[in-house]
Amino acid sequence: MSLLHYLLVLFVIILAFKKGDWKNWENYYPTMLYVSLSSFVYEFISHSHFHLWELEKKLLNLMGVHFLHNLIINPLLGFVFLSRYPSNSKSRFFYCAKWIVLFLAAEWIAHRIGIITYYNGWNIGWSLLFVLIMFPMIRLHYLHKRIALLLSVVIATIYLFLFDYL
Repeated sequence: MSLLHYLLVLFVIILAFKKGDWKNWENYYPTMLYVSLSSFVYEFISHSHFHLWELEKKLLNLMGVHFLHNLIINPLLGFVFLSRYPSNSKSRFFYCAKWIVLFLAAEWIAHRIGIITYYNGWNIGWSLLFVLIMFPMIRLHYLHKRIALLLSVVIATIYLFLFDYL
């Protein structure tokens, strides 16, 4: 694993400690698990068939890289996203847009420098669609867990068909 993965882990941990709502972390915990489990489900499905994207690995094996992302980076980013979620509609739109742009910019840079590789038709356009769905789903899960879980199954099934998993 490259130094950049370690720096990302460190950055996300510092961000979470500075920006996270630690007084109420228990309220966010189920959604943090949802974020983590969603990532693990992708890894499980793609491991037996094929990946759409893959993270670069050097010092750690593939499992180590995914564990760092699925157990530390992804849930903590979900926690920070929810901790700062604004109350009014206009602010929520710009807040989500900011997170989407930041995620896409980070992925674009990671792809350009070789940390993320795309496979089987995946590209930055698919990533845009994914994060356009992902951030509202994180918020939906926080507010209405059952609806989000059912909708997640529907969305995941659509992706499975689109990318010839089913």
